[in-house]
Amino acid sequence: MYLQKLSIHNFRCYSSLDQTFDTATTLIDGPNGSGKTALIEAIYWQSTGRSFRHHKSTDLIKHQQDCLSIFSEYITVQENRFKLGVSYSKLNKKTIKCQGEMIHRQTDIAKQFPVIAIDPGCFLWLDHAPAFRRTFLDWLVFHVKPSYLNIWRKTQKVQQHLNKLLKHGKSAEIDVWQSQYVQLAELTHQARQEVFNELQNRFNRLVKYFLPGQSNLFLDYKKGWHEDNLLDVLISRQQVHLKQGYIDAGIHKADLLCRVNNQAAQVFLSRGQKKLLAILMYVIFIEIFETENHHPPVICLDDIDSELDQSTLQLLSDYLQQKNRQLFITTVDAGPVRGFFKNPKVFHVKQDPRKGSILSS
Repeated sequence: MYLQKLSIHNFRCYSSLDQTFDTATTLIDGPNGSGKTALIEAIYWQSTGRSFRHHKSTDLIKHQQDCLSIFSEYITVQENRFKLGVSYSKLNKKTIKCQGEMIHRQTDIAKQFPVIAIDPGCFLWLDHAPAFRRTFLDWLVFHVKPSYLNIWRKTQKVQQHLNKLLKHGKSAEIDVWQSQYVQLAELTHQARQEVFNELQNRFNRLVKYFLPGQSNLFLDYKKGWHEDNLLDVLISRQQVHLKQGYIDAGIHKADLLCRVNNQAAQVFLSRGQKKLLAILMYVIFIEIFETENHHPPVICLDDIDSELDQSTLQLLSDYLQQKNRQLFITTVDAGPVRGFFKNPKVFHVKQDPRKGSILSS
């Protein structure tokens, strides 16, 4: 699936933008604050329903405007065309249409029009809290296993109810809900484990390519409870859970761990090596996605040259261009970057006092 046309209205600093894309690699350059990141943010937000920079979609609406809208046209390898439109108002009302038909779930769009963003925050993959890596894993499982989202949602819902019972001390109902939670948690864990096994196999193969001097680097998956039987854990800690009002073992404690010689990798690796490891994780994400879905996602790389040195950038660009992938890349100056990519199309972003961000080639 390739993004061929994009129209943006009242999204962040853009009043209006209509642009077509006809190359595999698009470079977007401009000064800081000009709106280059907002452009790829719009592409990502339309697909996922979330921004990689802001938690609230209302913050994405241009100042003094009531709503935003993004329209796009995608084309498949078979040259089938799909038109997608998403609008969002300050009243938290979202409208999604694909081929003129109303779509009621954002996840359907994320499945059909997948976009992966690698922004500066991603380079802190190792240093982020476990929730960041857990979301990374869940997002990958979502794209690989069709039934996962439903299982994950049910598990979350039951966990919330179980915590509510614990908070209010309703011990008579806890046993039933604990059993139900354990059944769903095991299904969630099983799906995560299966995808992690594939992730780990690719990690062991590619780590030699991205981090050739770190042969003792290992990736592990922590499911969220130490013993084999989660129910036994919850029963043994029920009095503790009643006091604190929530369970402290379960799928919400899962994590991906990296170790070097049995030491935490975030302590052992240099800043540059941490970035390489983060790139490796997203490359594996893309690989697994393509293997399972038989088509590439749109890939957005934000502020790439400020975070990566030339050797690392060369490594990443060479790898991403081994297959026919569509890349959108932002940078302050396209000059030093364009040589790393094959026949890129360069667009420049600048701020106009009256019109907001303006894109030109």
